[in-house]
Amino acid sequence: MSEQIRQLRYKTLHRVKRSSVNEVTICEDIESGTGESVTVLVIEDHYTMRRFIEVYDKADYIEQNTVLNMFSDDGKFFIVYPYVQERALEDFYMGDALSLHECEDICVNLIIACMTSNLPWPVLYLVLKQREIQLARDGSVSLSFRIDLTDLDPLTGESECALECARILTKLLEPKSRSKANSYVLLQKKTAKNSYSSFKELYKDVEIAAEPERKRGVFAAVRAWFNRNRHIFFRVLLWVSLILAVFVIVTFLTNLFFGDAPWLRLFVRSFERIGLESLLQ
Repeated sequence: MSEQIRQLRYKTLHRVKRSSVNEVTICEDIESGTGESVTVLVIEDHYTMRRFIEVYDKADYIEQNTVLNMFSDDGKFFIVYPYVQERALEDFYMGDALSLHECEDICVNLIIACMTSNLPWPVLYLVLKQREIQLARDGSVSLSFRIDLTDLDPLTGESECALECARILTKLLEPKSRSKANSYVLLQKKTAKNSYSSFKELYKDVEIAAEPERKRGVFAAVRAWFNRNRHIFFRVLLWVSLILAVFVIVTFLTNLFFGDAPWLRLFVRSFERIGLESLLQ
């Protein structure tokens, strides 16, 4: 991909994915004047181009608010999607640290994100299959568009999407399998039988089987807060360790070359004299 797409002047920032049929790049929208980032899918394979256009023709993509633009340039086909902040669900979801109610809330948020995505089913299926799911700090869920189009199938429908989503939810609730989680049991049974055919059905099951919110004890709340923020503690601990290490090295070198470390005098014989009076007399 060129450093700058000629037609709409999207400046390439970096490439995040490449497959045999397409690549995905993060670009800056120069014409917007705001420095806004966008996700651009670049299709080089002509067969995949036809399939992708077929998918969006069926979905009437002009009414889809997720696609910012589509155009051809230099024999390639470009699809411009909004940029979604990368905070992968698989990396930041900590089921063990959350209550069952909080886990179920995230599951519901994922279902709602799918239902309101306005993506054609074949594209949504790839997003779910490739786990392009981002989890915000407040538990909200967004879908990103950094997808490999190799397996794009125009015949994919809502049932395949709902079933894939159910598999993800079952995995999310698995840490609560010993907590009498009715939602986990229900999802596990119906997913094993490939029973889901729509997101409405999936939403109803999770909502009906969800545990009502309960107040947690102080110890449990503190522990959950610590688990959610432990990366901050580890980062602070790392910096403190580095500062102490530098201090020790500087002290050692100062003592080695000058025979003394001036700042240590604050702790050695610091009270031998007060004013003009010596305490040693």
